[in-house]
Amino acid sequence: MKKVHELSTLCGITSCAIIYSPYDTSHEVWPSNSGVQRVVSEFRTLPEMDQHKKMVDQEGFLKQRIAKPTENLRRQRKDNKELEMTEVMFRCLIGNMEMFKSESQSESTTMVYENDEPS
Repeated sequence: MKKVHELSTLCGITSCAIIYSPYDTSHEVWPSNSGVQRVVSEFRTLPEMDQHKKMVDQEGFLKQRIAKPTENLRRQRKDNKELEMTEVMFRCLIGNMEMFKSESQSESTTMVYENDEPS
């Protein structure tokens, strides 16, 4: 409940919390039962579009949390491939083709095809 109070104070917003525990039959409310009823009734008076504006359920919240690192990973993999190709090209330019002797033909071909993919 302390965090809800801090959030309300720091952000200057009206907030409430109703917490149910799987281990306890009673529930905990903040700031009070009447305070919760006031916040909920204020929320219900908002237009429906405003009510759903930034609302997320647990699944949506987790998807948002996963999407950003997933995109960062995709971008980093792409950058790594580009750096790898740049290194290969520079080695070829200076005549150091030793790396191709140890690689199979399919690995070299894959590197070329991957570099041709649109960004």
